[in-house]
Amino acid sequence: MTSVSYEDFKATATDLHLCQRCPRLLAYQKNGERNAWRVGIGGSGKTYGKLFHQYITGRFHADAASPKSPCRPELMKALQAGSSDLKTQLDALVRTRYFTPFLMEKSQKLTADNAVALAKATEFWVECLADFLSKIPSLLASPETRLGIVFHQPEKTLRLPYAYPDGRTLRVSGRYDCLLFDPDAARAVVFEFKGFKAADPIVELSQTLIYTWLIEKATGIVPAVKLIYLENDNPFDVSPTAVKKMMNNLPHLFDVTRQVLEKRLPLPIASDSSLCKNCPYDAKCDQDWGARHASQAPSAELQSQNRDESPYEERNAGQDEGRERMAQLLDTLRQRRLAVEGLGFVCGPSFIRLKIGLDMSKGTTVRKIEATAKDLQVALALSSPPMIEAQSGYVSVDVPRNVRQPLSLADMMKTAAPTRPKSEAAFPLGLDIDGKVFWVDLAEPIMTSILIGGTSGSGKSVLLRSAVISLLLCSPPDSLSFTLIDPKRVTFTDLNTLRCLEEGKLLLDTEDAMTALSATVEEMERRYVLMENAEVSDVGGYNEKSAALGTVRLKRRVVIIDEYADMIVSSQTRAALELFVQRICQKGRAAGIHLILATQRPDAKVVTGIIKANLQLRVALKVTSQANSQIILGEGVGQAQYLLGHGDLLVGGSVPLQRLQAPLASANMLKPELLDC
Repeated sequence: MTSVSYEDFKATATDLHLCQRCPRLLAYQKNGERNAWRVGIGGSGKTYGKLFHQYITGRFHADAASPKSPCRPELMKALQAGSSDLKTQLDALVRTRYFTPFLMEKSQKLTADNAVALAKATEFWVECLADFLSKIPSLLASPETRLGIVFHQPEKTLRLPYAYPDGRTLRVSGRYDCLLFDPDAARAVVFEFKGFKAADPIVELSQTLIYTWLIEKATGIVPAVKLIYLENDNPFDVSPTAVKKMMNNLPHLFDVTRQVLEKRLPLPIASDSSLCKNCPYDAKCDQDWGARHASQAPSAELQSQNRDESPYEERNAGQDEGRERMAQLLDTLRQRRLAVEGLGFVCGPSFIRLKIGLDMSKGTTVRKIEATAKDLQVALALSSPPMIEAQSGYVSVDVPRNVRQPLSLADMMKTAAPTRPKSEAAFPLGLDIDGKVFWVDLAEPIMTSILIGGTSGSGKSVLLRSAVISLLLCSPPDSLSFTLIDPKRVTFTDLNTLRCLEEGKLLLDTEDAMTALSATVEEMERRYVLMENAEVSDVGGYNEKSAALGTVRLKRRVVIIDEYADMIVSSQTRAALELFVQRICQKGRAAGIHLILATQRPDAKVVTGIIKANLQLRVALKVTSQANSQIILGEGVGQAQYLLGHGDLLVGGSVPLQRLQAPLASANMLKPELLDC
């Protein structure tokens, strides 16, 4: 075959998706083999994915996005019913307005099996949709004003160029199924529906990643993804953070696609060699596209991460330890007849993340790997079972390092500088396993208040001190003030000379703390009056107008309670404290007042429903039980009992769950002008 040169290339999301699975299948598709995309696709075919979207989900989303739709009043009525009855109301609406008319229109073309399969798929989709909508309080409270924000017109085609280093361009286009926006959490979500059953959802995700790439380039927002395989039991959720990481490897896919379009032989082979076994083009593949060798497999998958980004890679001090741990892990799992392969490892300051791939065609599932946790504890001589999690393209098994590496706040601040948010109230919470810093921005709606829980020795007090010091280092002069409540009397002792203490001292007694919290609520209400008079919506807008108004800028105020449980001395005090927490959390963000509440007793008697409902960001350090972990992070998130202590933490709640290492901080880092020396 002769080489073809292009000045301008074109590829759809479908093309790029097929190239991700196998570049040679894309070549056959471009050569006129229209069924090449079907190779390796499973499922019964009964759900008719295209029809399902065209006549049911697509029409519903279009009507929901259109103010003139005759179905709009019924949808608003369903939303007004509240989250508890939303699924029932939506189910009735979809069945009456969309599913039944579809069956009547297509009845002659559908068998009984087809109709049953489509009914099941519709029920499953409605359940996913109800779950998403029920978590948007403003939509349920005011559907008439929020529907047009939440729902966007479906099947919108986006087109954008990708520039290669040599100046040539790949014209990328894609048409997503449905796009929803959650205004409360300020995030977008792409809903995609697949009418087949995916052997590997991660590989199939590549098509949707093209849509997210197009959306980010057009809007600047990285959306989350809810990928619904109509014949699978569960949706496949991908957070914006994970989407962004996977999109970082799209340039590699664009490069491989260009190689296919130019027919530069030999073409890369499929990353999954099992795809070739049932491929109808297998016999002539070598002749058409060059002899296949394992070395031709794509060097970077969408689900992989750039290994050069992490300062704790296997090439560093933990290389030998990581290799030994990986060998032990694989040996133990294979003894249990689990088909797994090693995909590398990354060494963090306190633990090593071992990455394994699963051969699902041989019955190896994530659930089966999770069931080996106690066996791995024995085989690897661990003090507790390892933390096992499904990740993007692999399963991670986290095991402690023999020798922990200390992480100082000064070092982490240097690493964090390029990604620092443009905010007066941001601080780095910790470092993830890939060497990236997680920033907390208290000015963000999803991070304005924080719940921190962890047992004695977990690093809770060190984390709080680190937050205070890094907030001062990252904020402009005289832009922050603190109320530090320390019933234990030992957490903030070296910070008692800070000039920015709102009350001029640390608050060690419950009576003083209650007085300060009451004053904080009064200050919050005063600020709302000032903002109303200035016709602005938040403290940032007020400060921008302060010079013109001739008023004093308002400082952001951060209230930190180190041991909340110690303040609950009576039922009366508990009720008053919960009221203060509720009011500050619900109205504090706009007024520039933020709350960080910590406890070493994260049980149901201390962290009540009111507390959990009002503190968005959740940080769990090491706890003693699965129940404690779930109280902090939410139901079903019971892994914090496996943490290693000393700043090893999980952050979740309003953000995707991830594991971080918090830094050690010293008051010596503070500049003299911040202290009363």
